[in-house]
Formats: sequence, structure tokens, C-alpha cells
Amino acid sequence: MFVAAHAQEPKLVHAIANRSVSGVALWGIGPFAKEHGLRVEMDSASTNAEMQRAIQTGGVQVGSLGYQSPAVMAEQNVTNVKVIAGTFVGGQNLIMRKGVDLGSWKELEGKRIGVPPGSYVAILFILAAGENGVDVTKVKIINTTSVGPAELQALSSGDLDGLVMWTPVVDRAVVDGYAYYPACCDIGSTKSYGAGAQVIGANMDFLKDRATAVKFLKAFAEALEFYVKNPNNAVDVISQYTGVSKAVLDEALKHARWDYRVDVQAAVNIAKKGPAFGFTRADMSDRMRGYFDLSLLSEATGKPVDDLSALGP
Repeated sequence: MFVAAHAQEPKLVHAIANRSVSGVALWGIGPFAKEHGLRVEMDSASTNAEMQRAIQTGGVQVGSLGYQSPAVMAEQNVTNVKVIAGTFVGGQNLIMRKGVDLGSWKELEGKRIGVPPGSYVAILFILAAGENGVDVTKVKIINTTSVGPAELQALSSGDLDGLVMWTPVVDRAVVDGYAYYPACCDIGSTKSYGAGAQVIGANMDFLKDRATAVKFLKAFAEALEFYVKNPNNAVDVISQYTGVSKAVLDEALKHARWDYRVDVQAAVNIAKKGPAFGFTRADMSDRMRGYFDLSLLSEATGKPVDDLSALGP
């Protein structure tokens, strides 16, 4: 008796990301993964620390991390996670309340700026301000939560002159008409530290199956390239998993971009600042390059590792 062979079940890859604009290539990877015989199951998290723990403990196989994450892992002696791709550049910046003119970086001195303490956007703001000649001790930094609604209310009411935070919080204030992006002062404009970005980390147990890891990265790169070329599709997907309006997302995409390349040197430079900002106790910069393995991305995309380890325009 002839028995028809069952189609091979797709291999499961378990991933984690926050519900933000940055994660569209993960949250929307499904049809691309299917073409490579994979099924990606997504978990959500709010912080880089949560996502790091999930990856290193094996709760998931891949996930989103920040540029300071390799330094944190180095100090914690986490050795079973590698950064294998980039995913997003920008998406975190300074906005000012309408009616408060900011024509230069120096004019930040004396202004009341809300900043979520301990966050990467706070680090990037202070680094960029310092690089541009601001005496940061003269900026009236007001610690905020990292949630958004209370901070936007404080900005709208005049309790804050400016706010440093991420998309889509800052973009909602711009779309609602009471805040603006100051042309002078993009906190992601410094060459040494970059625009702030998210990367993709993977558990080493997952990477042992190199064929599956490369298939995953092929699907990821195809998804990312598709959403870059089709922003309306990207907005549709992001709206589904964030609930954010199209108008806010359209504004957000003016100030950020998806990119699977990684600025390795920026991660090294940021690691040097760990002790100053408290995300590490010691300078971990000499260990940073060991946390990056872009050879799988090179195999998946056909691009040399050197071309993938620096961010261009």
C-alpha cells in the first residue's frame, strides 16, 4: 500500500523583540521564513536586559539587543551569545516643546530636559551633547520614567522644555503639534557613537546548527529589505503589533532606518564609556569584537564581512 510522504514540518526558531518600530523585520518575518523552511515564534519584552536574559538562558534562540549589550555581557562573563546582525538605526532623539527655541547645542544649557535615567538614549544624549561643546552640568536634567504618557503631558504643559526618548513616543508629540525635532541637535549625529541602534543576538547553541542559522538570516535580510522598499507594508505590520497610528509611524520613519549592517567600532567606543554611565564597572572595549560574528550574515547575503561591520549612509 502506497502512503504519501508528509511534507517536512518547518523548523521552529524562537525569537524575542520589543514591540517597536525597530522590530518589523522580526515581527513580520513569517512569510519570508516559510520560504526557507522555518517558522518563527515571537515573544515580546520591554528592555534589552530582558531580551539578553532570554537569549543567554536559551528561553529563545535569537532576539533584539542594544549597542551597549555586548559590554554588559562581557562584564557578566556571558560567553554564549553572539551579535549576528544589525536591525535598526536611530529611532531615539531629542524633541523640544514648541515655543522653546533651540538654535544650537549650547542653548541646551539652562533648559529643562526630561531623560529616562539608565537608558541608552540618556547615554547617547549626554555623549552627543558633550561632543558638541555643551556643559552638561548646566543642563537641567529631569529624571523621567521610560513609559511615555506622563512625560508627554509634562512636555505639553510646560513642565519640561525638551524630552529625550525613543520612537514612537517622541513622534506622537510632534504629530500632535506641541513638539518639534530641533534641526541643530540630532543626538545620533556623532561619528564616534552612532545614532543608537538595535542588533540581533543569538544563542551559541542555535548557531551550532549553522545551516538553520544562515537560513534564518536569509529570511531576516529578505524581510528587512522588503520593508525598507515597501514602507506602507511596514507601517501596516508595525500598527498590528504596536497599536500606533499610521501618522505617528510615518513621522517615526523620517528619523530612523532599518539596516542589517552593524557599526562594530561604535560598540567599542560605547563600551569605553561604561564606567562613566554605570552600565559596566570597568572598560570592556577590548573584548567587544569577540561578541560579533558576522560570518553567517555574510554567507546569507553574499556580502563581505568588512562591508557588514560598518554603517554607511
